[in-house]
Amino acid sequence: MVETTPPPAPSGSEPPDRILAEAVAALHLLALRRQFDAIRQVYGEAPPHRAREALWVALEVVLAHHRGERIALRDLVARAEGLVSGPTLSRVVAELERDGLLVSEPLPGEGRLRLLRPTERSLRVLAGRAEAGFAEFAGILREAERRLAAAHPQEAERCAAGPARPNP
Repeated sequence: MVETTPPPAPSGSEPPDRILAEAVAALHLLALRRQFDAIRQVYGEAPPHRAREALWVALEVVLAHHRGERIALRDLVARAEGLVSGPTLSRVVAELERDGLLVSEPLPGEGRLRLLRPTERSLRVLAGRAEAGFAEFAGILREAERRLAAAHPQEAERCAAGPARPNP
């Protein structure tokens, strides 16, 4: 049995970086839990070995689609920043095509370059999860803002204003 220490009761002296770090951790964990749920929804109880990489690729392609951007395998390789190899991404893209989650189409006049786009199925899976996911994320952010405002009103105002930008 793992013993955990309960968080301290709000006392007004909770450091702002702790409140923000806790919110970031909660957001990351929520995203990972939603990732696991999405993998289970798409693949069932026996997901393939590269299910997390497949979900990441599909989300990159869906986001590019919604933003009206073109995306190819080489873009995914660059975005993976060395954490996932080109050959692995190539296999993942082929598997996603085979599973009906994305389409790869040649770009006329560009030789081997193939553009990726989501299928209706992948768009439906994400859209079906969007409202609940957004509500959960928003709840975490609201709670962090509430705690920050209660403990550190000036810090809450600074965070609400957004990141500081250097003067040109």
